[in-house]
Amino acid sequence: MFKVIMLVKKKDLLTQDEFIALWQEHSQKVIAFKDILRIKHYAKTLPLPADNSPATQRKTRAFTFDAMGELWYESKEAFIQARNSPTGQHALAVLKEDEQKFVDLTHSVMWLGEEERIL
Repeated sequence: MFKVIMLVKKKDLLTQDEFIALWQEHSQKVIAFKDILRIKHYAKTLPLPADNSPATQRKTRAFTFDAMGELWYESKEAFIQARNSPTGQHALAVLKEDEQKFVDLTHSVMWLGEEERIL
């Protein structure tokens, strides 16, 4: 499956609770546009607080983002076709405008790729 992953930084002026509430409202908009955008799956992940996170036994950099969002599509072609349609472009404009209320897009990271499920 084709996948979009976004590591999200919230706007600095928002508390974590405000960020989560705005993202929940945004999720309802994503769900409303799921057929137009041909979204197969949608997931959100919030990190555990550092003092409540189990040890990973790996020396990696700390996760400095406020959340992670994932969207799955049947294929890259389905993703592109949905975005190139007039209704898809409208849906994306609505979602992008909404994201600007709570996401610091300049400090967030997005990447696209093919998911290979191993297990």
